[in-house]
Amino acid sequence: MDTAFFAPDEADGWSARIANRARHGWLVLRRHRIILFVTMALCLLAGALFILMSTPDYRATASVEVEDVPAGAAGAGAAAQRASAPGDTESMMQTELEVLRSRALAEDVARDLALVGTPTFFDGMGQPRPTEGVGSLSQRQVEQDLVVRLLRDNLEVDLPGKSRVLRISFVSADPVLSARVANSYADSLIRADLKRGFESGVQARRFLLGELDGARQDLGRAERDMAVYAARSGGHLPEGEAQPTTKAAAPDGSVAARLAQLNAFRAQAVSDRIAAQKRWESARRASADTLPDVLGNGAMQQIMADRAQARAAVAEERQFRKDAHPEMREARAKLAALDEQADSMANSIRASMREQYDVAVRGEQQIAREIADLEQQARVEQGRDVQLGIMERSVDTYRMLHDSLLQRYRDMASQAGFQAGRIQPLDRAAVPARPFSPKIGETLLLAALGGLALGLLLVAARHIFDDAVTSADTLAERVGLPLLGAVPVTGDNPQPAEIFTPIARSLLLASTGGLPRSILVTSAQEGEGKSLTLNALALALGRLGKRVLVIDGDMRRPVQHRLFRLSPDRGISEVLTGQASAREVIVDSGAPGVSLLPCGAVPPNPSELLATPALDALLAVVGDDYDTLLIDAPPILGQGDAPLLAAKAQASLLVVEWGRNHHGGLRAAIDRLRRAGGGLVGAILTKQQGRAFDYDYHRGG
Repeated sequence: MDTAFFAPDEADGWSARIANRARHGWLVLRRHRIILFVTMALCLLAGALFILMSTPDYRATASVEVEDVPAGAAGAGAAAQRASAPGDTESMMQTELEVLRSRALAEDVARDLALVGTPTFFDGMGQPRPTEGVGSLSQRQVEQDLVVRLLRDNLEVDLPGKSRVLRISFVSADPVLSARVANSYADSLIRADLKRGFESGVQARRFLLGELDGARQDLGRAERDMAVYAARSGGHLPEGEAQPTTKAAAPDGSVAARLAQLNAFRAQAVSDRIAAQKRWESARRASADTLPDVLGNGAMQQIMADRAQARAAVAEERQFRKDAHPEMREARAKLAALDEQADSMANSIRASMREQYDVAVRGEQQIAREIADLEQQARVEQGRDVQLGIMERSVDTYRMLHDSLLQRYRDMASQAGFQAGRIQPLDRAAVPARPFSPKIGETLLLAALGGLALGLLLVAARHIFDDAVTSADTLAERVGLPLLGAVPVTGDNPQPAEIFTPIARSLLLASTGGLPRSILVTSAQEGEGKSLTLNALALALGRLGKRVLVIDGDMRRPVQHRLFRLSPDRGISEVLTGQASAREVIVDSGAPGVSLLPCGAVPPNPSELLATPALDALLAVVGDDYDTLLIDAPPILGQGDAPLLAAKAQASLLVVEWGRNHHGGLRAAIDRLRRAGGGLVGAILTKQQGRAFDYDYHRGG
């Protein structure tokens, strides 16, 4: 509830503070407007002088486009190119910017345009041409260094946004020179890119040539190693590239074929041996007569037939003859011979069967030995083939690498001289028709803004460090005087009497006895409005019913008779010199209750005149006829009149011009007045700009 009640007051308080600060700022600017206007005028003048004294500069701009990758060889089909990453593109563009700013490119432009030794270039750049060398450098070297430095200093490179376009600008006093240099920079950049591409191609071809030589040597070494190994191991080299790489084709009569053949022979030998063994076993256990081989032998069959006939003949002869009979003995002898022949034949056949068995066993064993030898040889040959296969694959690898490098080298060699660069021309620099610098509008605007900013800064500094009296607080704190009132600016016109009515009422309470009998009105320095203030104060006291005598004590520059629109012939000068009495020279001012004792003739030395006892007598004579005497005194500083008059007056009133009197000078004036014996009752602030008192409810009154 309390918050809701006080919120509007707080808002009004903030608004009042903001309004007061704004009004105070405006008053400060108004007070120091001369500083602000003079500062702006000086800055504008400096800008105009800069424009008039500046040499017109012309800017010519050429542009080039930077591609991701260079175009392919001339006549080749368009190949799909890999898009560059954003980071790679930015890095590439920054690299090209640094290339443009490099010394090497500037030297290339200088050579291309023959700028060294050309007076036109130095005239266009507004630089004197070197006429002699420096130190160990010759005149031409010094000139070349200056040309390169001027080229680099006046080059402007711009990369608009994230585009791939480079804008190359050159600035000089000669429009034709600017266009030539900008175009030369673009051409030199393109040539440098082509040169880098060509040199990189040469380096790549050299590298490929070195790699190709290495691959050729590796291939020859691998082939030699394989041939030596094949020769030492008795293997067979592959006859062509169509041969398999793992194992060479086996010719007729090779180990594998012989092993297969011997395996077949061994199977046959085993079969023959088994058959011979069976026949032999049968022949060894059976009678020779019962052997199938014996029975199947034709000679044996003939012998057996003959023996059967002989046995039949013996049996027949035994029937008729005895054993001792010669025919019987002959028949028996023939039978025995046939039996012996049959046994011999049977044993021979059995022995033949034994021999066949032995032969079959030896043949099987021989074949087995040969098979074992061939198997060992086959294992050796298999390891040799594996090693040869490894060597052959190595040879094939080196051959493929060699062929690939050779093909790449041939492709690069065929494309040499036809490779396009990454940088392509876009726009040529045209000769500028109008200068771009100095820019009159922008220069004057910047000068005006700079003057305004500098003026505001000076005004702020003056306001911060200015100790001039501008308020009752500063007057009381710095010089210890109360402020009786403030008077606004009215120029040389008389002050409105109603403004001085409160001040006049304050004077009624200035002393314990009320209105002082005599009041000296002075100021620290001239021109602060003391005479106008005294005139208006006299009129205000007259309206309050007081009898006031205005004494024009400023005998150096008297003005009171003009303010009252009077022209008396005599005045205080004549009274002090004894030429007239006071009552004779006092005139009616025409305002109620106000009389005037004018200055009269201006004396040559007012201080000596005021120091005479005649002044005391004058004040004593006229003091009883009036309620108060208002004495217009000269300024305190620089003159000795005011202290003399202050010593005679009962009270002194100081007139202070708003914002003019500083605390140091004002304090010196007050101290001088007080040392003379003058009693200060207060001060009046004249020519005030704004309000003298700002009552703030939110500060507690």
